[in-house]
Amino acid sequence: MSIMLAEFAPNTSSMVKMLLDENKRPSEAQKSEILEAIPSLQQEVLKLEREYNEIDIALAIIPPEQKPDEHLTEQFERLTTRLNNARDILALHTKSVSYGRQIPVEVLEVIFRFCLPDTDFVICKSTEAPLLLCQICSDWRRVALLAPLLWSSLSLHLSRRPGTWKDLLNTWLGRSLSSPVSLSISGPNNPYFNDHIVKVLAKTANRWRRLRLEVEPSSMARLLNHSMPLLHTLEIGMGQYGSDVYLSSLDAPNLRKLVLVGKTDPKRVHVPWGRLTQLDAGAVPMKLDTCLHILSKSKNLTRCTVQLVAIAGTETDLTQMQPSLPLPICLSHLRSLSVAGSIPHSDVGKFFRHIELPKLEGLVLSNLHEGGKFNLDAQSSIVVLARRSGIRRLRLVGGKPLEGLSEIVVSIPSLKEVVLEKEWPLPRTVVEALEMRK
Repeated sequence: MSIMLAEFAPNTSSMVKMLLDENKRPSEAQKSEILEAIPSLQQEVLKLEREYNEIDIALAIIPPEQKPDEHLTEQFERLTTRLNNARDILALHTKSVSYGRQIPVEVLEVIFRFCLPDTDFVICKSTEAPLLLCQICSDWRRVALLAPLLWSSLSLHLSRRPGTWKDLLNTWLGRSLSSPVSLSISGPNNPYFNDHIVKVLAKTANRWRRLRLEVEPSSMARLLNHSMPLLHTLEIGMGQYGSDVYLSSLDAPNLRKLVLVGKTDPKRVHVPWGRLTQLDAGAVPMKLDTCLHILSKSKNLTRCTVQLVAIAGTETDLTQMQPSLPLPICLSHLRSLSVAGSIPHSDVGKFFRHIELPKLEGLVLSNLHEGGKFNLDAQSSIVVLARRSGIRRLRLVGGKPLEGLSEIVVSIPSLKEVVLEKEWPLPRTVVEALEMRK
């Protein structure tokens, strides 16, 4: 390679070889020198191609029964080799100053962030970013290791071999420097986790921004028993455990979003409800009184997702179960509400009768009723609340939403958008009514 470089580009040969071998970007002076050499290389390639074509034509017109001149054949072979070498040299020069090698580090970091997996939290796998980016080349590795945001998210499952946890956390979170951190920790009880890993994680508690915990109560309690000034989102999965979870506003003054997953009992979760702006409990079935009790403490919500569970053949008597519950409950900031459950059941209707949502803009109803009908009409409590709130968007999920849909649209003059599941096209009358309101 060095002989070929010296033959066709004697002034830039060693420079190009060094840049490519060490995978370095050229300086401005080096780039200028290489760019000056490229036109002469291109001319050399064109000259060799013309000579090659002339000899190739001369050999092509020789009759098959006539033996080609040996001198001409040898010249053709030498010329073929020189042409291939010249093309390779030109490609190397072009590659050394290619756009891909000129991308500023700041831009490359942004591109790397888009390479992260689509999952909520980054999993430590060599086949996925950011670890994969460190295996491409030394230059990319340097950029990736010095980009804190690539290492600010991590999912850790307690089934991982315990001996590797401490080194993994120290290395991974160490690369995040001072960036806010998102952590997901899940798995069964493990004494090693309690004794060692909590201490390692606690060092970064002041940088936790999002925390997802699906561990047994003692581990959860130890993790939450720290000052977390940046914590914005907390996701809790308590499983079958019966212990309560406590988090004070002093430890998490910026907590704004709570997500309940698994079989978490909302009554056992004690957080600063009044500070929350988002509550996602759509995966946790709740009884009516429990749901209303939580909402009565969460007056600053702007987005809310709940799932109401009803016992067949029974109705909830709120006056007996929650005699001190202030009804109706006014959520004066709520703009988006999603309710899943048996929509026709009286408990769902009672839920909508006991809340006031003056700023509600979007409503999602997910019907889990086996019969499939929403049974909504102009006088139903859901439609009455939607009309009183002046909602603009309605989405119906599950069941058979077409029955009475036209009446619903007419009954809610503020409604501008209706969305059904893909297999349910909107009736023409509904489409026309909505078009007239635009």
